[in-house]
Amino acid sequence: MNNVAKTATNIKLGFGRQVGYGLGEFAGQFFYSYWSSYLSVYYTDVVGIAPAVVSFIFMIARVWDAVNDPVMGNIADRHMSKKWGRYRPWILFGAPVLAVLSILMFHVPDLDSENLKIAYVSITYILAGMAFTATNIPYMGMQSTLTTNIQSRIDLSSMKSVFTCIGTLVLNLIAMPVILHFSQSEQANARGFFLATILFTMFGLVLYFITFASTKEVYYPPMSAVKTDVKTIFKYIFSSKLLVILMIALLLSYLCMFGRLGVAVYYYIYCMNKPMLVGVLMMVPPAAGIIPQYLVPKLKVSRRLLVIIAFAVRAITLVGLFFTSYENVTMIIVLLVINGIFCYDMGLLWGLTAPSIDDAEVRTGIRLDGTVYAFLNLFLKIASAFGASIGLVVMGTMGYVANAQQTEQAMTGINIATNLLPGIFIALAIIPFLFFDLTQEKIEENSGILAEKHGDA
Repeated sequence: MNNVAKTATNIKLGFGRQVGYGLGEFAGQFFYSYWSSYLSVYYTDVVGIAPAVVSFIFMIARVWDAVNDPVMGNIADRHMSKKWGRYRPWILFGAPVLAVLSILMFHVPDLDSENLKIAYVSITYILAGMAFTATNIPYMGMQSTLTTNIQSRIDLSSMKSVFTCIGTLVLNLIAMPVILHFSQSEQANARGFFLATILFTMFGLVLYFITFASTKEVYYPPMSAVKTDVKTIFKYIFSSKLLVILMIALLLSYLCMFGRLGVAVYYYIYCMNKPMLVGVLMMVPPAAGIIPQYLVPKLKVSRRLLVIIAFAVRAITLVGLFFTSYENVTMIIVLLVINGIFCYDMGLLWGLTAPSIDDAEVRTGIRLDGTVYAFLNLFLKIASAFGASIGLVVMGTMGYVANAQQTEQAMTGINIATNLLPGIFIALAIIPFLFFDLTQEKIEENSGILAEKHGDA
């Protein structure tokens, strides 16, 4: 088995090991999520680069991701360390590079030439994105290699989603206060962003190291199963009905999530007229979702059914928010809580990825964990890039004017972008998942076939 010592793979991972793996997701929040929330305002308001230029840089980076992510996933699949495994070394050596580049992004030199500033921003942003890909894709791919135990794989995915919620909460709570503290001013400045980034980056780096130290890869498919050409890779990915359904469902689910996150602040400020409650209202859904993300996947119920229920309830609550009076704060909070509780589908979708990869290996003899997670992550990035943009277009079309009293039509546009449009996205996610036919019996059958094939204990 690739010159790696033989070990049992059907391991039931305890809570501590699950947390150790989940901390890698927590670490990622202090990089990519932090960038997503604060990098654009740093570039426009502090560095002084035009918003259109910043948007163009971000879009070019997403286009490059379409090439870089799958390539990185396949590189990780093909390389093996006898000492550390296939994916863990990328975390050990990739995280420090990621940390350095993250800090450099928030330290744009005071250059005389605007073109030089744009060049510096473009290079550091794209390189940092590549470093995050080189760290995060192997982190996600590693989930399938830590155990072949069906429930433990679900638990790992659930723990990952729990730390997504926790990371979102922590960033919403501390990021701006920390930035303002270091700015030593009521307005965020270059010093504040730079020092806050160093703090967040060092914390994230420590978390990545903890994940590396607390995990161990035990499942290694033969190298013949991972060394394939580009044509075979695309055929492997897009001929698997299960993987295609997961990609579509994740895209629509994240379009709902990122689309709402990107414009919700406008709804709270201009429609509800509650600027002082923005922080609280933004934290309600992720806070409500922490416990369900971990507990719901443990239910002995069809995971396909659980996902469909989650999609349906999220759609209903978002449509409900669209029709709720802006003055009815209590009802809005209730609907936000319900919506957050039923965001557990994120953990289930990622948890179904490993058994879907198992199914593809049984059918084709090929196993490309890193490549599959790279494609899924690419769809996540597409959703993050376009989710809020679509909402902003709707708002602009219906008359939104920045820093002004909004007309009724403009507020309706904000409401559509924040609630109705995300509700439509998540409702559409139900359609492909109706055809997701990977049952628990089939998962167990595939697990047995692969255990016999590889001679695993």
